[in-house]
Amino acid sequence: MEQERESLEFDIIFVGAGPANLTSAIHLQHLIKRHNAQSANLLEPTIAVIDKGRYAGAHLLSGALLDPKALDEFFPDYREQGCPIEATVTNESLWFLQSKRKFPLPFIPEKFSNKNSLIVSLSRLGTWMAEKAEEEGIQLFDNTAAAVPFIENGRLSGIITDDKGLDKNGYKKGGYEPGLLLKSKVTVIGEGSDGSLTRQLGKHFPTHAPAQRYESGVKETWQIPEGRVIAGEVHHTFGFPFEADVYGGGWFYALSPTLVSIGCISSLGPDAPLCDPHLNLQRFKLHPLMANTLKFGQMVEAGARTITSGGLDTMLPLFGPGYLLTGESAGVVNMQRHKGIHLAMKSGIIAAETLFEALLHNDFSTERLKSCEERFRNSWAYDELYAARNYRKAFDNGLYPGLIQAGLQLSFPGLSTKKTQRSLPGFSPLPNRGLKKNKGAAASIPEFRSDGIRTFSKERSLFNSGVMHEENQPCHLRIKTEDVAEICLKKCATEFGNPCQHFCPAAVYEIITDPVPALRLNPSNCLHCKTCEVADPYGVITWTVPEGGGGPGYKVS
Repeated sequence: MEQERESLEFDIIFVGAGPANLTSAIHLQHLIKRHNAQSANLLEPTIAVIDKGRYAGAHLLSGALLDPKALDEFFPDYREQGCPIEATVTNESLWFLQSKRKFPLPFIPEKFSNKNSLIVSLSRLGTWMAEKAEEEGIQLFDNTAAAVPFIENGRLSGIITDDKGLDKNGYKKGGYEPGLLLKSKVTVIGEGSDGSLTRQLGKHFPTHAPAQRYESGVKETWQIPEGRVIAGEVHHTFGFPFEADVYGGGWFYALSPTLVSIGCISSLGPDAPLCDPHLNLQRFKLHPLMANTLKFGQMVEAGARTITSGGLDTMLPLFGPGYLLTGESAGVVNMQRHKGIHLAMKSGIIAAETLFEALLHNDFSTERLKSCEERFRNSWAYDELYAARNYRKAFDNGLYPGLIQAGLQLSFPGLSTKKTQRSLPGFSPLPNRGLKKNKGAAASIPEFRSDGIRTFSKERSLFNSGVMHEENQPCHLRIKTEDVAEICLKKCATEFGNPCQHFCPAAVYEIITDPVPALRLNPSNCLHCKTCEVADPYGVITWTVPEGGGGPGYKVS
């Protein structure tokens, strides 16, 4: 029996308060205000933004380098308005690393250049943008997760938010509050990488798009002694700590003379689950290029997230019945430049212009929303993604063939490579063919003991992520009991050595043997990075939203 819920109605709901949706909400309000100043036919839509973080920016994490192209387009006076720009790129370098040595590339190809880019803290940028949205009259609801899509008459007609006050067994506690039914004419979904609402919509409205692929990014922000770096320094690396058959790389950005961002991007997926992204970053910091800079410094924040890396070929349609997709929910990331924020913002601009036309004509049909595709194809964002569409695939056979292929692509943009994509976990009951089985995690992942000074355990990094969850609530990581028994404790243990213990950067998954083998989950550790769902070789893990307000609390990431 469906429980009764309080219902609120809006014209437009934005799910997720990241740069894509906040750009869209702000730009839409600007378009409406300009229209109302010149027309007697006033537009006064009700607009709301909801976000599962406990404050705006709490779940936003990136390197982050921002190409200001989209920001210049929709918010040209952003500097005068106090946009938190940490630095402008002053100099950059690209290094090939061996365990103790470094080799600089003599020049940086234009396609990789970060000239004129801005170094930002994405969480700070998100907080500022949320403030600007509220100044425009947009209602922002934090601590609110979109748990379930509300489907009516064959279209998305709103969302149901998370229930609050259930205990770990699903029983109501004192103060229980059922989730709200938020109805809308259009819902704009910008949840980021591997969003749970986007996945659910894929089952209601199949798109038959190629499977998305993902990387895992782990980051730390450090305070270091003055005199070692210049604000605006940017370094990217490849090689160590990764093996030659694994795609991955590192970064080091100087936000100021004393504040730096350091991180690693690790390739992983259902056919390559034997990976420990957190460990890769710890080993990366021990390379002399990083170790000497970090010496006597202090790690102030840590976090992790997945990154959509399939490019243009794996993008989802930007529209559907009653909804639009923005940012990484659609897959707009350029892995060649390792950038996505400017593309997310541009997708938000496109969504805003589509919504404005729908409001003008009072037409929210799928055919009207479809116009966003034409806007996208006529934009610089499409041109950029088209030129880079084969870059990530070039590295599928390893680092060195990838470098050769990527070099050819720089000379011949769009050079075709194989189009086979990995199966999306959750949609295939069995691992992909050709998996490297019977190679346990213990044999693939080196032993490592952190020193607590320059390298840290997952538990210590969690402390610096600000992660918090209500402990007594249903587990939001869903694995069927029979799958735990047959897959986790038998099949996966034999074929892979239970890599979930390693690929999760938050130590959520533990295999215990005493008194009997069992899978123990620590859901309160969860960083909401979704690595488990995208790397699970059997597709038995389903990530769902916990109570709104749970998760990390990033402030400078």
